[in-house]
Formats: sequence, structure tokens, C-alpha cells
Amino acid sequence: MRISDPLQTTTDWLLLNNNIMKFFVNSLTRCAPRVGKLTEFERSPDVLFETPLVLMYTKRGCVPHLTKDVLKRVTTQCHLLSISLPSTITMEETLKELNVNFAEFVSMKEYLNFLSIQDPAETTPSGFQQNDAVSIWSRTGRTLLTANKYMDLVETFRPDLYVALCDGDTDINSTSKRIIKATSRSKTLIEQCIKRHNASDKLKSKGILGAVEGGYDLKTREQSVKYLKDKPLAGYVIDGLHNNGPNVRSIPWEQVENVVQHTINLLPVDKLRVSLGCWHPLVTLELINLGVDILDSTYAYIATERSEALIFMCDHGCCKSIGHTLVIGEKRYADDFSPICQRCECLACKHHTRAYLHHLHVTKELLGMVLLTIHNTHHYLEFFNAIRKNIKSATFDQFREKLKSKFSNEDL
Repeated sequence: MRISDPLQTTTDWLLLNNNIMKFFVNSLTRCAPRVGKLTEFERSPDVLFETPLVLMYTKRGCVPHLTKDVLKRVTTQCHLLSISLPSTITMEETLKELNVNFAEFVSMKEYLNFLSIQDPAETTPSGFQQNDAVSIWSRTGRTLLTANKYMDLVETFRPDLYVALCDGDTDINSTSKRIIKATSRSKTLIEQCIKRHNASDKLKSKGILGAVEGGYDLKTREQSVKYLKDKPLAGYVIDGLHNNGPNVRSIPWEQVENVVQHTINLLPVDKLRVSLGCWHPLVTLELINLGVDILDSTYAYIATERSEALIFMCDHGCCKSIGHTLVIGEKRYADDFSPICQRCECLACKHHTRAYLHHLHVTKELLGMVLLTIHNTHHYLEFFNAIRKNIKSATFDQFREKLKSKFSNEDL
């Protein structure tokens, strides 16, 4: 343990997990921003992640558009990588043949892995679940996963933290019948997953998370939490609010606020709270304000895919920009020889101009996506650094208000 950490000397930290992986949190308040520590993973006992934490989005275990060498120049820290089944499920047989875990196979063993059921950046097709199985869509088409088949895959991949199989196929438009089915199916699946997890020598020291389902029905969410809260879980994923993909960033906070707050009020205060998806930065701030501990960087990835450079953390007076993104393909940047952000320390901003990025976009050069990924990844990591700093200094409310001013009414 890092007892010398300055946060530890001012706060009584509470041990929350008896497994190898441990989570410490500085506040037992149910719906308030909090900082925590996630540490003592089996593969890397000395690695410590501070929460609120952002999972780094990957495709097939690697950050899109970046080689590992370039990623290490973007950030020298260890990260918890977001790994999804749709982009990795086809690797299972090869991993079995080679008898290596997922991190070794993709040559990213320096990083820890978080395995999710669906890809948060891709819209999940709706309506394809079965009584005892969940549908996953990969490059080869649809795969039905029962709990046992899923746990076979998890034992092969050996992720450091993973979500138990669940049916999260609900959103704001889901019927009561669909919500009840999804919640009931998820209960059955997690029961089987926990049984396999506890019996597995490969997994019992890994972290398993349970998904809270129930769509936008508060009573059904209460039933889901009641079922899960006494299970031996490292934490909970607040699931079933959307079907993933780019449209999530258009979901207004007012739509999900009541559901998220109600759910968190029911959850044990001493375990991880996770929310996955391409949430708008202002929604991300509100989720953290209610005590969510882990989110992911899908928003930065989607921005890159749309040739957008993130600037919502920039000093707008210095950069002479407004809003929260630059659409780099716009003609006005063809003769703009300033960096994306004057004060940004990323490799793209230190060595390249908006005009050059515009040229790369117009000519469809792959380097354009590389440079945008470098900037957007750096920008989003700085976003979370600032979040943690402001929670610690009790200035989080002021930080939220300052960021709100960066977004126009059309952005919200």
C-alpha cells in the first residue's frame, strides 16, 4: 500500500474488497463526487489507478490509429484498457491454441484489461436476445453466448476486470415487457457467471462486476439492485440506459438523471460504480457528481472518427476558438497555421498546425487520424486529471460551471 500518498494522510480510506484487487474510497456519501484508489491487481500488484477513472477505448485490444510505441509517447502511465467482445471474440480459439492470455496475445501486457459485453462505440442491434443467451455482433456476424460459453471465453482471455454476462438491450423507448425480460435474464446469467468465477483458479482473483438493469423503470431497477447488492462483486455497471454508439452523446442529462440518482442511492457505497458509453462531457461531469467511479473514452474516439478535434478543455482566450470541437475538414482551417490548442502539450499540437491537419483530412492521409487520436486522447486524459484535481481541492462545482460555459446551447 502507498501509505505515504498525500490523500491517504488526510482521509480515512476504507478497504472494500477482500480479493486480490482492492478498491479504497474516501467518502461513503451516496450521491456525491468522490476519489478512490483501485490497486493490487493480480498481474500488476504495484499499479494504482485513481478514480474517477477513464477506461482507454480500444479495438481488438489496441487504441485505434496508434501503435503501442506511439501510445507510450502520448501517455507514459499505465492504463486500464476497455476491451469489448464484438472486436475480440474471434480471437478465442487462437488464444486457446497458444495458451496465452489476451494481453500477451495483443502484445499489451504492460496494460490492464477491462472486458465489456458490447462495444460502447458501436450501436448494438436490438431485439436478438434469447432466454438463456445474449447476442454479440462481430465481423463474422452474430454469436449467441450462454453464461457457460461466456465464462469459457473469460477464462481464456483472463481480463483483470470484467462484466458478468447481462442483457442490457433497453433504452428510453423500451416497453415494460422488454425491461422485465432483460432484468430477469440478467439475474439468471450473473448467477451462473458468479458460480463459475468462484470455482475458477484462473478467475477467482480477478474482479467481476454485476450489471444493474431495469431500463428507465425505477421499480425494476430496485429489484435488480436488491438481487445484486449482496453478491460477491467488485462493483456495479449502471446498464440498460442506451444501446451504445455515437447517439449516446446526444442523450441529455435530464433524461437519465433521475434513473442514475435513484440507482446510486440504492447501491452499496463501498464498491465501484461504472457507466459505459459515449457520454457527452457535461453528462460525464454529472455522472461523476453523483459518484460514478469509472467511465470510458469512447467520446474521444467518436470525435476522431468524425474528424473533430476536442477543445473543451482549452483556454479559449488564447486559442481564439469557441465551442467544444474543431471540425478539421472545414475550409476555414486550410490557411490556419496555429495548433489545435496553443497551450496543449500533446505531440500533435506541439509539431503540427490546423492547416496541416486539414490537408491530411482532405487528402485522406492516415496520418491525419493518427494526429487527431493523439490530441483527443491527450485532451480526454487531461479532462479526467482535472476532474480528480478539482474533487480533491473541493472546487468541482466551479469546474463544472466553467466547462458548461464552453458549450453553446446547440451543443447540449
